[in-house]
Amino acid sequence: MTEEQVTKAILSWLKNNNWTIVAYDFPQSGTGKALHPNKNINQNNKTKGIIIPDIIAVRNSICIVFENKNRFVLDDFNKINNFRTSNDYSESLTEITKQYSIHKYYFGIGLPHSSTTRKKIIINTKLTDFIIEVNTNFTIMIFYDAINVF
Repeated sequence: MTEEQVTKAILSWLKNNNWTIVAYDFPQSGTGKALHPNKNINQNNKTKGIIIPDIIAVRNSICIVFENKNRFVLDDFNKINNFRTSNDYSESLTEITKQYSIHKYYFGIGLPHSSTTRKKIIINTKLTDFIIEVNTNFTIMIFYDAINVF
C-alpha cells in the first residue's frame, strides 16, 4: 500500500466522520500547507525547518495533524513527537486554522496495517497522540488514541 493510498483512505474516513479537511498532501505533489517554524526560532534560510503535514483536519475546536507513511519509520514517530511537544510550529498552525477557533491540537501517524511491525509500533505509541491504520481493503482501524479524539 502506498502513502498516497493511506492518505486517501484516511481522508475519506475523516470526511465520513464529519471532520473538515483543512489541508492534505500526497507524496511529491506539493499540494499541502507548509508549516514554518515560529519566528523566534533562529533560521538561516526561508526553507529550513519547513514541515508539510499529510493531513490537517478540524472538528469541534480540535485540530488533528497526520504524518502518513507506507511503512513504519521511526524518524516519523520522532518527528511527530517533536512537533507535538516543542510548539515550534504553533504560529503557522494557528494561522492555517484561524477560522476554526481551535482549542487543542493533536498529532499522529497513519500507516498500513502490518503485523510484522506491530511490536515497533506498540513500543513507540507514546511518541504520538494517535495512530490510525489502513487495512488492505482500505478500511480504517484506530490502533492508538491516547486522548479519545476519535
